[in-house]
Amino acid sequence: MPKKHQESTAVTAADIERSIQALNKMAERLWGDGREAEAKALLGALDALNRALDRIRIGESRRVLH
Repeated sequence: MPKKHQESTAVTAADIERSIQALNKMAERLWGDGREAEAKALLGALDALNRALDRIRIGESRRVLH
């Protein structure tokens, strides 16, 4: 079976931030549509993603300083 060629592209923190912002807008639309449970779940996941992104940035900044 032939292997598929996969291009690897680096994802930047800015890319992740744009995705988070888009998902946050989606949560706002869900809330506006009366789908609070789905919006709360999405906001909870986004909160965890933001915290993970912060930890990544802290680790990257420490590597740059050393």
